[in-house]
Amino acid sequence: MTQEQCERAVKALQEEGFQASHVQGAPDDHGVWLDEVWNEGLGVATSFRIHDEEIQFWESHAAPIDELKKSR
Repeated sequence: MTQEQCERAVKALQEEGFQASHVQGAPDDHGVWLDEVWNEGLGVATSFRIHDEEIQFWESHAAPIDELKKSR
């Protein structure tokens, strides 16, 4: 995944009300994490990294790149 794809996915997730963040683990390792996901059974909130296929789905629902850059 590219940084741009991850940033677009984060924006789309946030627009839908999710808490999400772009994390770069290594120079070529970009990912998206969902933050503060409530687990009813455990009674705690946790964060987890979403799969590349999910990043592709969400980044396809984000605003065009020009709008993303304007919002920074």
